[in-house]
This record gives sequence, structure tokens and C-alpha cells, in this order.
Amino acid sequence: MTLIIKLTILSVLLTFVKTDFPLDFDVPDVEIERSDAETMFRLPEDLDPIHYDAEIIPYFEATSNREAFTFDGLVTIYVRATRSGINSLIVQENVREILHITVTDEANVPILLNPMNPFERLRQFHFLRINLGDGVTLENNRVYKLTIGYLGNINETPLSRGVFRGSYKGSDGRIHWYAATHLQPTNSRQVFPSFDEPGFKSTFNITIYRPIHFTESYSNMRIAESTVVGDRVKEVFHQTPRMSAYLVTFHISEEFTVIADNNDAARPYRILARPNARGQGEYALEVGPPLTRWFEDYFGIDYYTMGPDMKNDQIAVPDWASGATENWGFVSYREVRLLYEEGETNALDKKYIGTITAHELAHKWFGNLVTCRWWDNVWINEGFASYFEYFAMDGVDPSMELEAQFNLFYLQSALSADQSASTRALQHTVNTPAQVTGHFSGISYSKGASLLLMLKHFVTENTFRKALNYFLVDRSYEHAFPFHLYQSFAKAVAEDSTVDRSINMTEFMRYWVEERGYPVLNVNVNMNTGLIELTQERFFISASAQTTDQAWHLPLTYTTGSNPDWNNLKASEVMTGKTHRIQKEARHEWVIFNLQQKGIYRVNYDTHNWEMIASALKQNRENIHYLNRAQIVDDVFALMRSERITFNLGFQILEFLKDETNFFVWYPAVSGFTWLRNRFLHLPDTLAEFDAILLGYLNAVINELGYDVRPADTHTTILNRFFILAYACNIGHEGCLNNAVEKFTALRTNGVSVNPNLRRHVFCEGLRDGGYEDWRFLYQRRLNSNNMGDQVAMLRALGCTTNERAIQEFLQMVLSDDVKAQDRVNALTFLYMGDRNNAKVALQFVKQRVNDIRRAVVLPAWFDNVLINLASYLDEEGLQDMEAWLRANQATVPEFQTGLNAITSARTNMQWGTDRASAILRAARGSAAIVVPTIMLLLTTSIAMMIR
Repeated sequence: MTLIIKLTILSVLLTFVKTDFPLDFDVPDVEIERSDAETMFRLPEDLDPIHYDAEIIPYFEATSNREAFTFDGLVTIYVRATRSGINSLIVQENVREILHITVTDEANVPILLNPMNPFERLRQFHFLRINLGDGVTLENNRVYKLTIGYLGNINETPLSRGVFRGSYKGSDGRIHWYAATHLQPTNSRQVFPSFDEPGFKSTFNITIYRPIHFTESYSNMRIAESTVVGDRVKEVFHQTPRMSAYLVTFHISEEFTVIADNNDAARPYRILARPNARGQGEYALEVGPPLTRWFEDYFGIDYYTMGPDMKNDQIAVPDWASGATENWGFVSYREVRLLYEEGETNALDKKYIGTITAHELAHKWFGNLVTCRWWDNVWINEGFASYFEYFAMDGVDPSMELEAQFNLFYLQSALSADQSASTRALQHTVNTPAQVTGHFSGISYSKGASLLLMLKHFVTENTFRKALNYFLVDRSYEHAFPFHLYQSFAKAVAEDSTVDRSINMTEFMRYWVEERGYPVLNVNVNMNTGLIELTQERFFISASAQTTDQAWHLPLTYTTGSNPDWNNLKASEVMTGKTHRIQKEARHEWVIFNLQQKGIYRVNYDTHNWEMIASALKQNRENIHYLNRAQIVDDVFALMRSERITFNLGFQILEFLKDETNFFVWYPAVSGFTWLRNRFLHLPDTLAEFDAILLGYLNAVINELGYDVRPADTHTTILNRFFILAYACNIGHEGCLNNAVEKFTALRTNGVSVNPNLRRHVFCEGLRDGGYEDWRFLYQRRLNSNNMGDQVAMLRALGCTTNERAIQEFLQMVLSDDVKAQDRVNALTFLYMGDRNNAKVALQFVKQRVNDIRRAVVLPAWFDNVLINLASYLDEEGLQDMEAWLRANQATVPEFQTGLNAITSARTNMQWGTDRASAILRAARGSAAIVVPTIMLLLTTSIAMMIR
């Protein structure tokens, strides 16, 4: 049966749009058909949920008729029939047991259920079908009440989502339990039967019956009423705003409390955590209220007016499946992403506290107030939140240079995520819960955010801001399709005339949303005539990928060597086809496109232009903007890998890095060099020579940074040292290694604290150089730590050991309660990263404890990652061992094909390195010699320009 959604636009709006503005889009009279295959896990749309009343009674200990870690639930859903003739009601549920169901009308008159088959649980699809009696049907537009009593599970770890249990050791030395919820994206059905799709919006009244000895519970809203009922306290929370079911949340605990509070009754903002984390919430409180005000001003919508008596709580929980989740009124974070402790938290984690707080607060507008209709367009939620996490936080604290950091952590990440032939578009069909979860990926976050950056500079900041306001006002408390966003941009652009009328904004945006990949801009400059000939084609990282006919609308910015202007970020040209021409003045000079890298595309120049850029960088790199130097480095590594430029030319361009000290330039350089180096791990002689060459690149930046954090260091200087020293030590930089071991020895023998921004490499090298007792020292220090950021730093370092006894204890530790379920896959990877030989030991452990590991990491996809990561660090001998084990145990290791695919990929990577080792070494060795003629060329060019 085919379901048809008819989306209509009000005639008043249609008339207003067409008469007042010469818009370039067609107002859609959209009829979207969903086939059975596409909607097997989707609800029919014949019921509209208006409101829920949900009651939860948790059991942390077993009773005479209830197991420990279960809960009783009772939910009443008020639904409006959207058509007549409905004979069955379908909702989503994934609870433990359905106990009873009733259906009534608004006057509480019972609706007869089928006495032989009142309800069916279609477990494969998480459906609950309530069957009405023969001849009984619902009437169009009437409201009915569906009441369901059920039993639910408090899951063992947050990775199962729904309602889960977590624990921590209190100041009294006891283990303290709590229950929390994590419902995004498809897990409200674990808490109560519901309409568990983002497009269904309702109000919610939540009631919790907590144990009387527990502290007060928390939910989206404040507590309206609290009464003692036997050995429990009944807590009734105020009604929520109209929202999607995945945004419902509650937290029930023995002693969680407020650890930081702005004490503003009108605009409350609080940080909540376990009580022994007091003193770690002040930074989160410092940035949260200013961020909220920044968003209110930018969007023109006050957060505290979104619902009656709104609050703005942020809670740090030891166990959490993701970084944070944007529940309305009560945002939940993994501790490391909210708690800051001076002297224990490094600058990178501090940055993430600010940016992730901004991300979750941005969701109040994009995600909560307006929500994507279905998860195929999750970028409408996550792309906006990702964009604003950097730009809002930059507005609050410009000293962190987050606007510029966006290029590294989102735009360049998007280019990397979207460069394969198998990538997906921003709008991507998803159906099953697993598919939905998979779409919460780098594409939705990083490419979605990067598209917004390009849009902002294309239409200008003021028009961008106006378009967002139109979108939010128009779709408040509703769901949205992409075309709603296109309309808002088209309207704002038409009002402000900021884009040439020949550009169809709807088509511009739609192509970027619906098409996979992105282009590489090929630039050919005729130095004699000044004609720049441009072609675009989809960029593939694989040289063997087949070309496509795709052509994006590309806003172009560029500058020239004779008169460089790096700040004119408004597009001077828009490339709409496969080819384009630009006529500039005839000069012998370089050109550079994509100023400050605000566009989602790579750039490849003709060889002569590349050589001139290489010369300019070597002679005076500061004449080229640091973000364009970062762009050039990132592009060059990608262009070499895809065989669009030779390794000789690539290393000629990268030669300037030997003098470079800028964080923004070195971050992609470390990434690029690491990728190449990893292809040589199986070639000891090649690796040794390549490392020696790389050490030559690092001298200037290490001399500039030194081995210690200085009081006058900027945020990005600290980050630069953080990444550079970790990399330098890893490839054997003698000064770095000696200093790290010296600092670790001083810590262990004399208790001399190591600056948190140096701990990553100091702890690791201390254990690589040390023995079992050194490992036990850090192991115990981790157990005694009260800061999650510090604990993670030590968990990473514990994997650096090469001591056989320590490796075995590390592996045992990963399966114990000493490591949270959310950290176990990373912990295993830390062991391989620490020393490649550790992977062979880990393989034997995996073979012996495969079922224990599968249970420990909880999620099937995470166990897949265990196999994939393990294969990527094994040598050929290890790969043969792993392959033999998988082939011999296909019945007991159902993920064997994932493992075999990972082995094939690992061998492909090794073969890539084997095939290209001599060419890369030759290019890396010869780069210094190659650059000489181009410097002479630059001098010649300068003389020619003076003569002109």
C-alpha cells in the first residue's frame, strides 16, 4: 500500500510570495509518495499525536514482582484521526512487555477492541498495532485517548540508549547508581510506546515516582508538584513545549546536584553533576549564558519564551553514548564535554566544552523549535548546530580563533569524508533504526555545516541571518523539509538583492543537498594573455574512480600575486557549468582560488602556477593568508593521493613547511604526513628514511614552540604544541622523547605535575620507555583521578606500553568496569596506536575472548569497528593469522565478512605504500633541490613586473 503525504502552502503565503518578491523558486505543490520498501519502519500518518501523559516507576533493586533495573510505565497518548475509517492504531514500541491497552474518546467512552486479537507486537519493525472491534472505526478530526501499561528495561549501558543505568564512585567510596535517558534518534519507543519520528510533535507531561531516599529528579521542565506516596516521591513536571518524542528526557539519581548556577530566576542556567565533581562546572557556566544570549540576538527569537517557565539545565553524566544530546530544557553531556578542572583539563577538551555547549544550545532553534521531517535530512538539525558551535562560540570568545578553526575541524573534515565513490548526499534515504543512526555521520555534520559557511559568504552575513529568521519563524514548533529552507533563502536574497538574479537559489541549494561529493576546480592560467580557464569535475580520492557529469554552482573567489587581497570573500564569479573563463590583466603572477577556503571544493592548478605558488611560499609564506596555506597543504596531500599531481610537485610545494610554525597550517600537514607514513609501517627501511625526512620538517616549529607551555601562549599555540609534540615523539624526535621521559620520571619520582597540555605525549613516551611498574603507576593514577579528561588522557597513554604483562592487564582492563562501555573500542585502538606490535597480542586476546568483547562493546557496529581497527594495525603475518581464524570460525563469528573486508583493505593500503615508496622518498628527498629554480623564476618574475 502506498502512503501519500500532501504538503500544502497556505494560499495567503503563496499570494504574498508571488506578488511582493520576484522569487526564483516554484512554490511546491508537493506530492511525495513513499513506497512500502522505503517505509517498512515508518508509521502511517493517519494519526496525529497531540499530547502524552507518561508515568515512570523505576526499580533499582528487585522487589517481589519486579526485577532490578526495570521500570513500570503508563502512557496516555491523545491522538487526532486524520481520516475516517481507521480500524487499527499503530505506534512504535520497543519495551519489555505490554501489560494492558485501552482506547477511549475524549469523553472517556471506551472504544471496543478486537476481543480475539486486541493488539499485536510486530517486533521486527518496533510496531504495536491496536486492533479495533469489527466494524469499529475512528472518525476524521476527532481526538482519542490511547492508554498503555507496560514494563520497560533500564539498560545496562548508555550504548543501548532508551532508559539506561550508569554509576560512579562517590566520596563515600560506594558505587552510586542513576538512571538516565538517551532517546535520539529512535529510542523514545524504549521509554514509552510513541510516535517515534521527528516529524510528529506533541506536548508531554512527565511524572516520575522516585525512591524516597533519592534526590529530586530532573526532566525537560521544572517540577510542578512533589508528593510522598509510600516509599516513593511522586514528581510531576510542567508540560513541555510542542516537540518531537526523542527530545523527552529524565534523570533519576541518589545524589546528582547543581554544581554551578547563575542564580537568575528569569533566565536560569545551571550545571548539574555528581556531587564529587563540584568545582568543575564553572567554565561551562561561564560560556553558557553568553552563548544563549548570542543565539537569541542572532536568530531574533528568545529562548526563554519558547515555552512557559523554560529552564536551561546542562548535566554531566559519567556514562553517555555520544558527546551530548540536546533535550529541550535539560541537555545531557558526557563528563569530558562539560566539566573543566584547572590543572587537569587540556586546551583541546576546554575548547570542546565551549563548542559542544554551543552545538547543543543551537539545537534549541535548529532541531527542537524546528525539526527535520525525517532523519533523511538530519543535516537540517545537525549541520546548523555544527556550524554554530564554532561561530557562536567565536562570538563569545574570539581569542580562541574558532572561526578559523572551523576550516580544520569541519570544512577539511567534510572534504575528507565526502571524497570516496561510496559517499552519501546530505539528503539520503534511511529506513531502519540502524540506517538512521548511520546517517548521523560526518557528512550530515561537517558537510552540512560547510554548506552553511559557503552560503553565508555567498549571500552575505545579513541576508544569511535574515533567511534563518524567516525559516525559524515560519516553521516554529513544526517539522521542516529542505524546500522550506530554500524558500527562506530565496525570499531573503530577493529582498536584499545580494545575489545576481540569474542565480536560482533553490537550485543552487538543492544541488548541494541532493548530490553526493564535491568538485575539484582545475585552474589553467595563460600568463601571456591573463585568461584563466576553469573546469570542474567531481573529486575522487581514488585515481581509478569513474568520472561523473556532475556540475555544481560554485561561488568563486580568487586573488593574484601582484595585488593579493585575502579578505574579499564575496564571490566575484559563479561557475554554473563544467567550464568557465575569467579574464584578468596579463601578468606573470600566481593566482589562488577559494580565499580563506570558504567554499566546498579543492583547487588544482597548472604546473607552472603551482611552481610559482611554491616559490612564493618558500620566499615569504606570510604573503599568503594562513588559511590558504592550510588549504594548499590539505589540497596537495589529496591531489597527490588521487594522482592529480606528482609527488615531486607536491613535495616541492610542501617544502615551505620546513619554515612554517602556524597551527592552522601544521594541523593538515600532520594529518597528511601521517596518512603517508602509515602506508610504510610494513616497510622498516622506508619508514626509517621517511621519518628522518619528516624530522627535518619539524625543526622550525618545535624550536618555535619549545617543550613547555608558556603563560603568554595563545589558545592555538597551545593546541599546536599539543599536536606537534605528540607527532614528533611518535616518529622519534630525540629532543621530544628525552624531554617527555624526563617529565614523566619527575612525575613518578617527585610528584612534579605535568601540564595537561603536555600529558598526551609525556605519559605515552614515559610508558614506552618504562616497564611494568611505570604502567601500574599510571594505571593507579587513573583510578584515583576525579576528572574525566585526565582519565581519558591516561587511558590513551596506558596503551603505549610495550611490556607484555602490562599489555595483558590492559586487555583485561578493557573488559572490566574500570573502562566505561563507551570507551572500550577506543581503548583497544589506543593499544594498537601505542605500538603496532601490540596488535598481534590483541588479536590472540580477541580470538580467545570474542564473545566477551562483543558483549562489552554492546553495539554490533562497534564490534565491527573492533575488527576493522585491529586489521588496520596488523602486519602481513598478523593478517594471515586473523584471516585463518575468521575463515575457520564463520559460524561463531558472524561478523567474519567485515573482518575479511578489513584485511583486504589493510593489504591494499600496504600495497599502495609498497608501490609508491621509492617515488615518495625520491620526491621528499629532492624537494629542497627542486625549489631552487622556482625561486629564480620568482626573482625573474619580480624583475619583469618592475620593468612593466
